[in-house]
Amino acid sequence: MPFAVLLAIAELPEGDLRRGLAHLQAAELLYETSLLPDLEYTFKHALTHEVTYGGLLQERRRELHARIVSAIENLHRDRLAEQIGPLAHHALHGEEWDRAVRYLRQAGLRSMARAAYREAADHLEHALEACRHLPESRGTAQLALELRFELRTSLAPVRESERMLGVLREAEALAC
Repeated sequence: MPFAVLLAIAELPEGDLRRGLAHLQAAELLYETSLLPDLEYTFKHALTHEVTYGGLLQERRRELHARIVSAIENLHRDRLAEQIGPLAHHALHGEEWDRAVRYLRQAGLRSMARAAYREAADHLEHALEACRHLPESRGTAQLALELRFELRTSLAPVRESERMLGVLREAEALAC
């Protein structure tokens, strides 16, 4: 996680945050993954991350993810396209449904452009999941239809014909 994002969500003065991170590094729980262009930290072991994350109440997790989305948007407002992956992830887990749909769709389309079709399908399926939480409207129905067509497009190259057929049936039901 970039230091700037940690600082934005930590609710601590910068000095206290730096001391806390140094303490976690000394205990070999965290390490710096990047110094340039931005200082970033990650857990040393996946299990440490899982235990820490699992120890948070669901509502607190949701709140932190939502705050991370806002922090990334504020810190990188001129370069949001570079942050689509983290934005999509945190918006989905932060239950920021509008933003989750937007960022997951962008991540899916970006993955398709790189010919990463399975990754694209995952993003687009999550976008559809988030779309189900939006208020019902003509615009939401249109968006859900468009997402299904984009999902179909990502499934064709990986020969997922059964899934593709299911998505097209859902689109047909929406269109009627």
